[in-house]
Order: sequence, then structure tokens, then C-alpha cells
Amino acid sequence: MAKKPLGFVIQRGNSPIDGNPFVAVMTLESGNRKTGNMCQVWILREDINPVEALATGEDYSICGNCIHRKQANGKRSCYVNVGQAPLSVWRTYKAGGYVDLTVPADVNIGMLLNGRKIRWGAYGDPSILDEQVVRDLNKFAAGHTGYTHQWRQEFAQWCKGVFQASCDGFADYLDASAHGWKTFAVVPQGSDAFSGKQCPATVNNSTAQCRTCSLCDGAKTDIFVEAHGTGAKNFVGV
Repeated sequence: MAKKPLGFVIQRGNSPIDGNPFVAVMTLESGNRKTGNMCQVWILREDINPVEALATGEDYSICGNCIHRKQANGKRSCYVNVGQAPLSVWRTYKAGGYVDLTVPADVNIGMLLNGRKIRWGAYGDPSILDEQVVRDLNKFAAGHTGYTHQWRQEFAQWCKGVFQASCDGFADYLDASAHGWKTFAVVPQGSDAFSGKQCPATVNNSTAQCRTCSLCDGAKTDIFVEAHGTGAKNFVGV
């Protein structure tokens, strides 16, 4: 490979949530302090930029019933600022800045992922992706993390053992656990946890990163985190 690409288009398709078009892009470098330098998968509306999608509710296609989306009262507890990395990725995609990936057996991605870990769903819910795309890329990777709010949906059942079930209250945790999921729970700031262990990357003075931890691979254990980011104050739990 003469020049290392910025990233790959790993899938285009129609969302199983509502049938609208999405694109999934995997970028290869990240300066995210919490995750470390993992490959990051961004799942975006293919036809609408993420800022507009959030404003109009069209992000439902790629986020589904996640309660951290913008609500009717205008409040939003999602930690992702869509006007930053998601918008930049979408614009780069529209400008033809990413290479289309052929899965499986793409020798280029095999070389690039050797020893690297993947963060599935830096934005968007990875359950809407094709199962085979995820499994093929995970075979090349040294590990992965991922979360889905769609764990109750039939189309997302293949994600059990691959991604954590995102839970926003004790009832969610009990339900997901009863159905065999490992969970990732968000609790309001200052609230008591009800499941698992705290995300090591969020413990005070910790040097852990998702890249070095990888507990959130859908198979190991239950994890919790306090709501964080600019919208954290808007999350009260369910």
C-alpha cells in the first residue's frame, strides 16, 4: 500500500430501524484520551449531515430508541458533539476521502488492523450493521469494544456476546442480564451504581484506556459509568 488511507467505508445500507440509508466509516487514527488510539467506527445517515439529522430527529435511523437522543423538550444527554468528529467524518466521506472496503479477505485492512483494536459505534448504534462485516473485521483486530441500545430488537440479537447491552436503569439491567447480555449501564452523576464495575478509564487518576482495557467486548463483564459530557446534567435515569 503506497499511502495509508484516512479510513474505510465498511458498509452502506438501509437501517433495519426505519429503512433509511446509512453509511459506516472506520477511521484509523484517534486522539481520544479516554479510548486511546483505536480504530473508530462512525455510523451516520448517508444522505443527511449529522447536525441536521440530530436537529430534525432523522438520527433515529442510526440511534434508534436511545434515550440519550434529543428529546421533545430539546434536552439531550448524549456525550457526542455531532458538530465535531461526526460532521467531519461525514464531510470527508462526501468528498470521497475514504476507501471502499471489500470484506472479507481485504489484505489492506488485514495489515492495518494487525495489533489494533476497534471501537464500534464512536457514533451510531453498531447493531444496524451487517453481522458478517463486524465479525470479519473483528477477526483481523486485536480486540474491540461496542454497545447497543437496540438489544431488545430482533435484528440486534446477533450482537449478544459481541457488544454490551446499553442500560439506563435497574430494570434495563435486570432485563438484559436475564436474556444473557453483558451490560454497560449509565447512571446519573452522583448516583449509586447498580451493576458491575466502574469503567476503568473513568476512575479518578486512572491511566486506563479502552484500548488497554477492552472489558466492553460483549463477553467479559458488566460495566457502569456516570453520565458524562456536556449533556450529562440532562440524564436522570429510567
